[in-house]
Amino acid sequence: MTTVLIVDDSALDRELAKRILNEDPQITVETVDNGRAALDRLHAGGVDLVVTDLMMPDINGLQLVTTIRVDYPDTPVILMTGGGTEVVAMNALAQGAASYVPKRMLNDWLLNTTHDVMSLRQAQRTHGKLLECFKVVQFELDLSNDAAMVDPLVEYLQQIIGGMRLFDATETYRLGVGLKEALQNALYRDRTIQLGVRIDRHKARFTLRTEPDDGPVFDAANVPGVEDLDALRTTNERGFMLMRSHLDDVRFNDNGTEVVLVKRRDEDGEEV
Repeated sequence: MTTVLIVDDSALDRELAKRILNEDPQITVETVDNGRAALDRLHAGGVDLVVTDLMMPDINGLQLVTTIRVDYPDTPVILMTGGGTEVVAMNALAQGAASYVPKRMLNDWLLNTTHDVMSLRQAQRTHGKLLECFKVVQFELDLSNDAAMVDPLVEYLQQIIGGMRLFDATETYRLGVGLKEALQNALYRDRTIQLGVRIDRHKARFTLRTEPDDGPVFDAANVPGVEDLDALRTTNERGFMLMRSHLDDVRFNDNGTEVVLVKRRDEDGEEV
C-alpha cells in the first residue's frame, strides 16, 4: 500500500483529489488543510507521497516543498496548481518538486502521475543491495519507434540510479520525468533512436541521436526554457519545460539530431 497525503485549504479540491486517488485500491489517502498539519503528519512517519496545493495561507506550497526536500528528501511532492500560479509553480519545480498537475487537469493527470512515483519506489526496492556495488554503468542501445518501450526503459534506468544512491528518491524521479519527455518526443516520428547511457558516482549522462537523414530529434529553436510561463499552460510544452527544469544540462547540436541530458550530484558543479 502507498500512503498519499493531500494538502489543500479548499475542502472541495481536497475531496476531488481524494476521490481520484481512491480509484486505486492500493493507495491510502489522508488529507489535511494546511502546511503545518502536513509537516506534523510527515513527522509521524509513514507518508510515501505528498500532493499539495500551491496557494495556501500560513505555509504555502513552495515553502512546503522546500521544507520537505530538506527534512524528508525521500518523500516526493506533486503540486496542484490553479490559474495564475505559474510563477510560484516554476519556483517550486526549481526547489525540487517532483511534478505538477493543473487543477483543471486533475481527472486526467493526477492518478497517472501518482502511479509514476509509485513505480519508481517499487523499482528501487528490487536488487537494491546489488546496485549499491556498481561504480559505473555504461551502454548503448537502439530504440525502434515503439512508445511502449519508454516506460520500462526509464524505470530500469531509475532503478539503477536509485540503487547506486546517486540521487534521493525525488531527484531520481525528476530525472526520469525529464528523460521520459525527451524519449517520447524523439520517438515521435518513424525512426530509430540511438541512446547512449553513462552513470557513475558523480552524474548521469544520456545522449539521444538520430541519423541526419531522419530529421532532427527536436526543433531546438522552439523548445521552451524553464523561464517560459506559457509552457505551463499547454500539454506539449509542459513536457519540454519539465525536461529543462528536472535536468542540469539539456544540450542540442546545431542540426537538432542529437541531444545530451546531464544530471549531477549536488556537490558536483564541473562541466562535462
